[in-house]
Amino acid sequence: MTPQITVQLYSVREQAAKDYEGTIRAIAEMGYGCVEPAGYPGSSPEQASRLFKELGLQAPSAHIGLPVGDQKNEIIEQALLMGHKALITGCPPKFKEHYTSLDSVKALAELYTEAAANAAEHGLQVGYHNHDWDLTEVEGQRGYKLFLENTPDTVLWEADIFWVARAGIDPVDFITEIGPRGAFLHFKDGKVRTDASFTEAETEDGKIMVSDSSPFLPAGTGQVDMIAASKVATYATYIGVELDSYEGDMMGAIAQSYTYLTQNGIAAGSK
Repeated sequence: MTPQITVQLYSVREQAAKDYEGTIRAIAEMGYGCVEPAGYPGSSPEQASRLFKELGLQAPSAHIGLPVGDQKNEIIEQALLMGHKALITGCPPKFKEHYTSLDSVKALAELYTEAAANAAEHGLQVGYHNHDWDLTEVEGQRGYKLFLENTPDTVLWEADIFWVARAGIDPVDFITEIGPRGAFLHFKDGKVRTDASFTEAETEDGKIMVSDSSPFLPAGTGQVDMIAASKVATYATYIGVELDSYEGDMMGAIAQSYTYLTQNGIAAGSK
C-alpha cells in the first residue's frame, strides 16, 4: 500500500505563528490528509485538535518530548488528545551531548526504552528523528547502530533522508537497515553537497539546527534520490515533507513537494 503523505509543520512555523488556522486550512486544501505538529505557534493543542477534526486532518505523529519524568503525563495526554500514534523527538533531549561516548549513546537508548514502555501502556510508540551529526562515528562506530542494538524494535526511527545523505550514508541502505522501525520517514530534499555550516541554536521549543545558508529544496528538485529511496521504503506508512528553511515561498514549496511525491507514486494524498 502506498504510504500516506504528511507534512512536518515546523516547516511553516513562521506562517503558523501569524495565522495558524489559515496556514492549516491552506495545507489541507493542497491535499494533505495528515500533518505532523511540532509545537503550536499561534495556537494550542486544544484549538488545533478542533481545527483538525473540522478539516478531517489526521496527526498520526508529532515532534514532541519523550513521555518520561515530570512531563510524562502531560505529553501522553496531549498525544491522546491529538490522536497521535507516534511521539517522535525532533532532537534528543540533550542534543549532541548524547553522542560524546558509547556510554552516553547507551544511556540515550535506555531513556528511549523507558519512554517506549510508558507510551505502550496507552497504545503509543516513540521514535527518533535524525540529523547528520547523530549518524557520525562515536569511538570508532556509528552511534545510531549502538542505539538500534540497545532499543526494542518498537522504538521507531524517522529517517530524514537529506540528513542521512549528508552524513555520507546512502538513504537506500539506511532505510533498508532500519527495517520496520521506518514506519514514518522524512523525504527531505536539498543540496547535499554544500559548504553550508550547521550549528545549534536555542528556541522557545528547544534546540534546533540553523545554517548560514538554506540548502533545503522542494521534493524532487535537490540531490536526494527520492525515487530510489521510495523503492525500499516497504515498511513506511507515512512519508513526510519537511523543509527546515527555504529561500523562496515556503507554502509554494510545500505544495510543489506534494505534487512531486504524489505524482511519482511515492506517497498518497487526498486529491
